[in-house]
Amino acid sequence: MDKIKYAPNPLKTGKLPPEAALFSGREAEKVLRFHKSMGEKYNVTPLCSLDAFAKRAGLHKFFVKDESKRGTLKAFKLLGGSFAVARCICDKLGVRIEDIDFEYLKSREVKEKLGDLVFAAASDGNHGKSVAWAAHEFGQKAIIYMPKGTVRDRIEAIESLGGTVVVSQYSYDWCVREVDRLAAEKGWIAVLDTAGEGDAKVASWVMQGYSTMALETIGQLGELRPTHMFLQAGVGSMAAAMAAVFATRMGKDCPKIYILEPHQAACYFLSGTAGDGSARSVEGEMDSIMAGLSCGVPNPVSWEIIRNIADGFFSVSDVITANGMRILGNPLQGDPRLVAGESGAVGTGTIDEIMRSRPDLVKKIGLDGRSVVLTFSTEGDTDTQNYREVVWYGKYSL
Repeated sequence: MDKIKYAPNPLKTGKLPPEAALFSGREAEKVLRFHKSMGEKYNVTPLCSLDAFAKRAGLHKFFVKDESKRGTLKAFKLLGGSFAVARCICDKLGVRIEDIDFEYLKSREVKEKLGDLVFAAASDGNHGKSVAWAAHEFGQKAIIYMPKGTVRDRIEAIESLGGTVVVSQYSYDWCVREVDRLAAEKGWIAVLDTAGEGDAKVASWVMQGYSTMALETIGQLGELRPTHMFLQAGVGSMAAAMAAVFATRMGKDCPKIYILEPHQAACYFLSGTAGDGSARSVEGEMDSIMAGLSCGVPNPVSWEIIRNIADGFFSVSDVITANGMRILGNPLQGDPRLVAGESGAVGTGTIDEIMRSRPDLVKKIGLDGRSVVLTFSTEGDTDTQNYREVVWYGKYSL
């Protein structure tokens, strides 16, 4: 199988769909204000310029937003889970999130009003960790359903935050449906990162939480405008949020946007190439090392944004992201070292493969010595054993 498959997006209109209103200037600033109210628990993650890598690849600039430095959770998901859980609590209290802050939601007064709540999520690791973290901060409980094959590191990370973990014998998409079913039966509050099941309003709050990452990046870029942006997609919530904020803020200067997925779970690639505008699902074993991207059902809200804004879709093999992990962990002289997990390094690995051995794709998507490329390393070494296997011992080698 090809290491990389590419398809342009025949559905792109370039127009912001109604769903993009979730990421308007006012909405995004509301999210950022809440995150800033977290005090020292919120931090702006580094935007790393890999100048030596860019020169070697034949690009003008290559940027990686390093989400391994996001709080204590090693992943961007902290932003979505914290905001969504906070919005759920505000809903229960009948208050607006713009009128309160993080410390108020942690107060004894709020706990006495709410009593005991259970927040439930389906997760390959990072989203569940963020929901468990937020529930713990607000003095509440969390239960997280995880797909078969989930590694011990990711289970223990959630349990260390007081979350209860149930590892199923099925896929992530099954876990989503099961959490939705059980939440209705048991009175749990389902905090799902896809609007395909459950309360679409809550899923939209998760998505909105990620807009803080986009605002940080735009601020760090200053006057520099990226020409190409590569966004990995599982259910697509992060990719759609980034695309919508950048398109809203930059207008005609918005970079070309490309969606990245593992071969085993390329539901956006399949949806884009179908060409009729409807979302397509992928079924079966999704055994990619990119666990956070091993989702077979697109978030309907994300699909509406991505199909209108994205320029194309990439489906890639596991060796691509493994090589990205090695590149970021062993940089050229002068470039910063990044610890990037399996779902975080796919942008770097894809760019390296394109620039080294796919001149056809270089031409198709317009990469050259003037290009400013932006990628997001969305997680650190959340599976420490596999990280060492890949980076030290060459697992999944080209």
